[in-house]
Amino acid sequence: MKLLQLIGPDRIFTGLRAEDAKSALRQVAELIAPAAGIDAKTIHEALLEREKLGSTSIGDGFAIPHCKCQGMDEIVVAVARLEEPVGFGGPADEPVRCLFVVLSPPDQPAAHLQVLSQIARVLKRREVRRRLLEAESAEQILEEIRKAAEAEGM
Repeated sequence: MKLLQLIGPDRIFTGLRAEDAKSALRQVAELIAPAAGIDAKTIHEALLEREKLGSTSIGDGFAIPHCKCQGMDEIVVAVARLEEPVGFGGPADEPVRCLFVVLSPPDQPAAHLQVLSQIARVLKRREVRRRLLEAESAEQILEEIRKAAEAEGM
């Protein structure tokens, strides 16, 4: 499963305002629920449970919250960018401004890991992270992801 097949402009959300990680994840859950085909409360609770295991922050203002949710048929990926960074735990408790959210059916663990790996590969270069934070629209964010994925041979 290719990352670019899972992300479209309709799954990229910019300008979100949150006080903390919990409220950021709640907003993303509400926005992504229609695509996931399950209710936002279920998604929010699953994302919070995953965060209890350890922060999904990867540093430099990015996090990759992910979880498996009953009732889903396919993997759903969204990108959410916050107006202001929020605390998310993780490396040196750096604030997070951009979230790559991955929701998967429980019966697709290999595909879930493959998508997480592809996101990590896209985000490994500092200049890509910088451009994602500076992009002015969902289309620009998608274009930066596309270029980074192609550079990685994905």
